[in-house]
Amino acid sequence: MRRFILPFALLLACLGATTAPQADDATLIARSEEAARLAQAAADRGFEAEQLAENAAARAISAAEQARGLPSSRIEHISYDGGDYYGEVRKGMADGLGVLTFDGGTRYEGEFRNDLFEGYGVVYFLDDDEWHGDRYEGQFIADTADGYGVYYYHADGYGEGDRYAGEVDDWSFQRYGVYRYRNRTDWYGTVAAGEFEEGINEGYAVYDYDGDNSLAGDSYAGAVVNDQSEGYGVYTASDGSRIYGLWHDDLPDERQSIYVAAGDAPPSGNVGGYVSTGSGSAGSSSSSGAGSGSVTYGGQSGDGGGATTYYGGEGYAGDSGNQGMVRSAQEMLAALGYGPGAADGVFGPQTERAIFAFQNDMGLPATGQVDPSLLIALRAASTMAARLGRDIALGEDRAPDPNLELMATGTGFQVAAGGGFVTNQHVIEGCTEVRIRDVGTATVLAADSNNDLAYLTVATDAELPVAVFRSQPKVARGETVVAIGFPLHGTLSSQGNVTVGTVSALAGYNDDFRELQFSAPIQPGNSGGPLIDRSGHVVGIVSSELVSEIAEEVPQNVNFAIKAEIVVAFLGAQGVDPLVAPSNNPMEVEEVAAMAEGYTRLVECWADPYGY
Repeated sequence: MRRFILPFALLLACLGATTAPQADDATLIARSEEAARLAQAAADRGFEAEQLAENAAARAISAAEQARGLPSSRIEHISYDGGDYYGEVRKGMADGLGVLTFDGGTRYEGEFRNDLFEGYGVVYFLDDDEWHGDRYEGQFIADTADGYGVYYYHADGYGEGDRYAGEVDDWSFQRYGVYRYRNRTDWYGTVAAGEFEEGINEGYAVYDYDGDNSLAGDSYAGAVVNDQSEGYGVYTASDGSRIYGLWHDDLPDERQSIYVAAGDAPPSGNVGGYVSTGSGSAGSSSSSGAGSGSVTYGGQSGDGGGATTYYGGEGYAGDSGNQGMVRSAQEMLAALGYGPGAADGVFGPQTERAIFAFQNDMGLPATGQVDPSLLIALRAASTMAARLGRDIALGEDRAPDPNLELMATGTGFQVAAGGGFVTNQHVIEGCTEVRIRDVGTATVLAADSNNDLAYLTVATDAELPVAVFRSQPKVARGETVVAIGFPLHGTLSSQGNVTVGTVSALAGYNDDFRELQFSAPIQPGNSGGPLIDRSGHVVGIVSSELVSEIAEEVPQNVNFAIKAEIVVAFLGAQGVDPLVAPSNNPMEVEEVAAMAEGYTRLVECWADPYGY
């Protein structure tokens, strides 16, 4: 999105002299500072819009979950030219909660009014085009994104995993919002906050640079046109040095620009006081979560020192005072292998224990709390781990708790490179510790009991293959499917079992549209494993089997799997961009099995036997 300006040293080279300013420069500095003040005001409104957008996204996610979880008695089907709707119907039209899946794969989940997207909902872009993998959560009016919302770009596309949160008008970023760089290492943490028009920064904005690049810790506050510095503004380097002046195409005008060294004061003005959103150096942290604003540390203050500014959070967390801060800490603790539990922003005993363990390992004061010093230490450790290929092995080598016992097992499979696994929620429910056999200890980042899904991550250097989900054609009754898993662990083969069957029905128990019925034999322990088509693509996750309460009536191979599109949507809500492709190259069953065994693993549930 943003075309970044030159590193500070090259900016200085664009200027003729770097001497202290003269008295007649006061007007130029005053204009620059006024532009920076307007930019900061726009950034403040951007952060306010971001918080409103996150609140709208939370309502949209809730509406989507309710739509997917409707009881069968409230679900009706409407077939449209181009898609299928399942949900509440009034007067023959989609009205209430429901799910509309387009023929190309894109899906909307949430609120409907008179056959239109209206209210709050989530769109998963799954067509085979440049938006495949993107996601929007927020408000809708008359079938278009309108109001406040959050837009996520998929990791390999135009936005490379970035996120925009703010005001939206007819699918375009408009008025005020915040654009965050979240995927690429070289710009991770960079924030653009302020005014937007037709999807780009236009008007006044503040850019805070971060990541593994020469601009990390720098910031620009001023006028922008077409995503570039254009007009009056102030550029502040990480050491406190500043350029005041007129900008064109991201460069300062050498005849109307002034450089002020760190510690020197210009003729007038409040030096740097407006740059309160600076994200600081590589040790800084920036986070925002649903229902909370952002938190930034280490910005530049007037004397070049390190000011700390908070947006949208009161106090620290040893309680749940700041959900965004807690979630950020949980995510980094999980990446380092400390097992803080689900990254849900809720401060609990498991998160507290993980913090104590990290602080003890790093020789830090053991507070057990989430505060700025912890987040800075975690970011520093995470940066070091990323640059060293995780060779520092902080929490991942911690010995297992001797008080835990293996209580249950299931199956899971890798859906994101680097240790991202999916399984059933009931497989990991009640576990103190979850382990992926031959991979490592896992952290539960998300669990959806309504759809019986869980997403786990493991800090690992193992280069396992990643499963591919099927996009097209639609699954048909009677087609061959293969189930891979670890049933009856300790009794059957420790290498896993492969069974073959057919798709019996396109709906599950009580006509649940989220499930498939299939005939491949399964037993306890298969839960969470992939159900695969003849092209080797995942069409569902094995979840349950039908069991009769009457001994004489034993069902034969009546089994259910959660549909692939439900799993893909769940993963997308966690910021995961799973591989999705059409199925058009049938293979032999043994080839399918060999492929699936590469990414399928035994999932172990460890817990205190007296508390499980």
